[in-house]
Amino acid sequence: MMKICLLVWILILDFGFDSVTCDNILVLMGVPSPSHFIWIHPVINKLAANGHNVTVLSVNVDPNPPQNTTYIHLENTYNVLYGNGTATNNIMERSEDNPFEAVMSAYKFGILGCIGCTSSRGFKVLLNYPDDFRFDAVIYDCSAGPCISGFLHKFGYPPLISVSAFGFPPFSPLLVGGHKPSPYFALAYDSRMNFFERAMDFLVQSFDSVYHRWVFLARIQALAQSAFNFPLPYLMNIEKRTQLMLVNSNPILDSAEILPQNVIPVGGLQVVDPNPLSQDILSFIESSPKGAVLFAMGTNFKSKMFTRERQMMFMEAFSKLPEYNFLWKFDEENLPVPTPPNVMIRKWLSQSDILAHPKIRAFITHCGLLGTYEATYHGVPIVAIPIYIDQHKNAARSIRDGAGLSLSLRALSTESIEKTLVNLLGNDTFRINMQKRSELLRDQPEKPLDRAIWWIEWVLRHPHEYHSRSPILDMNTIAKNNVDVIGCLIFICVAELYIFYRFLRCLKSVRQSNSIVNTKKSQ
Repeated sequence: MMKICLLVWILILDFGFDSVTCDNILVLMGVPSPSHFIWIHPVINKLAANGHNVTVLSVNVDPNPPQNTTYIHLENTYNVLYGNGTATNNIMERSEDNPFEAVMSAYKFGILGCIGCTSSRGFKVLLNYPDDFRFDAVIYDCSAGPCISGFLHKFGYPPLISVSAFGFPPFSPLLVGGHKPSPYFALAYDSRMNFFERAMDFLVQSFDSVYHRWVFLARIQALAQSAFNFPLPYLMNIEKRTQLMLVNSNPILDSAEILPQNVIPVGGLQVVDPNPLSQDILSFIESSPKGAVLFAMGTNFKSKMFTRERQMMFMEAFSKLPEYNFLWKFDEENLPVPTPPNVMIRKWLSQSDILAHPKIRAFITHCGLLGTYEATYHGVPIVAIPIYIDQHKNAARSIRDGAGLSLSLRALSTESIEKTLVNLLGNDTFRINMQKRSELLRDQPEKPLDRAIWWIEWVLRHPHEYHSRSPILDMNTIAKNNVDVIGCLIFICVAELYIFYRFLRCLKSVRQSNSIVNTKKSQ
């Protein structure tokens, strides 16, 4: 009898444990960028593996999702962003944008993404969920604005976990408070700025703040309100409900930041144990006499954005280095010239898995943040061709650390490509410096993915616990910057100076009166 009772008790405990840990999580991924999905994808899979039910509203979807995971596709977003394949993008112009143009370009990206998300059938699918459908937490990519954050209002404000694959975005203090002293993401400055760099940084940060508040958010609010079938609160106030923020940041690759206590750096969490390479790619890498080079310009960059002339420059340069094999992620069908025997073309290459191979000697990259983390983690030096926004900053940081070289898009030629590759591949200093960065990045008490999962489940265990929330979020601009205190102190100082001045005037008047009286007496 005792054994039966004990068995029943164990089954009750086991059932109770499962019911506690099996939470419903909503993931809102409205950023039209495959790289952002690549970053959050391991988090989704790990949460599902831990027994949680995960619903993902996303621009990108997993064609083979794990058990417990439901994807709702925002299918029209890329059509809007790329004009159904008809949009053109002059990368020469984009690569030479000044910082103010880069600000407007980034926010235009967010507005187009919002139009695409809200016009998708998937948006309406989630909108038709019952209002009382229970989600225990919402994970929300805040990188491109609060367009779809209205779903928190619909579902009764579950605990909010904001995430960003874009590092610690410039608008983060609006979500979690704190102060952001580091250089603006579109500036390739070191964190130790001189006067002129600080002046430029101040102007750009100020321009971003004004544009974000009065242009971007106003446009996003209007677009979102037209899509949701209920009155929306101010979307910025929804974002301020952030209980926890996970950011793709690490001081080894990013400027040092002053982070509020509820901001958890999980830089490089997408770097997981490498999967085996396909046999053709593996054979191609291992057959190279001196090693192989990976050439991949990220997920948002299309091969057609390189002119045919530039494509031929790379082909010709690669053909002049037959001792190395080159893997090029090239999404066009028609190549400008016959492919040299030491070049392999693929529409898709598993970037991190290839970089993990010990015979990879260099990585030609646009220096997106994910690729920079992956190259650093695997100790592979880079040849940087930065195009957009933060890529210039990421490239400059790697070059300052002696972990790579850069190519100028405007001055690109077969000779410059060949010369840069020869310099990088023939000098072990670059690899040694990158391996040193790799050691620093790897030396952590736990893997960034495990850290992210622990904190997400901490929120599930302690919903709406805001003890680490910055009080600055509840202050107005005057109180936040102590304008009232400074004004009061100035008033007191001015009043004291005025009283002292009147006292001196009075004292002088008394002395003059006494002097006149004494003069009359002497007469």
